[in-house]
Amino acid sequence: MFHRARDASKVALVHLVARLKAGSFALLDTQFVTEHLRTFGATEVPRKQYHKLLAEALIGEADFDVFPRDRSMPGAEALGLAVGE
Repeated sequence: MFHRARDASKVALVHLVARLKAGSFALLDTQFVTEHLRTFGATEVPRKQYHKLLAEALIGEADFDVFPRDRSMPGAEALGLAVGE
C-alpha cells in the first residue's frame, strides 16, 4: 500500500475491519500476520484449515453496506468497532 499521509493504510484497515465485523463477515485474508493485525485477532492458519474456514464463510450472509453512506465514521468509532469495544 502507498499513501501521502503517515499510517493511512492502517487507518483504512481499521475502517475495513469495523465494516466487516458490523456486516457479519466471517473471514478476512491478510496473507501474512503482523503485530498490528494481531491486535484485530489475526492468526496464521494452515492451508487445510483456511480452506475449511473459507467454505464456511461463503455460506453465511454478510452486508458490506452495513453503515449509512450519508455520514463518515470518526476513526475512534471505527477503532472501537474493530477491536470490539
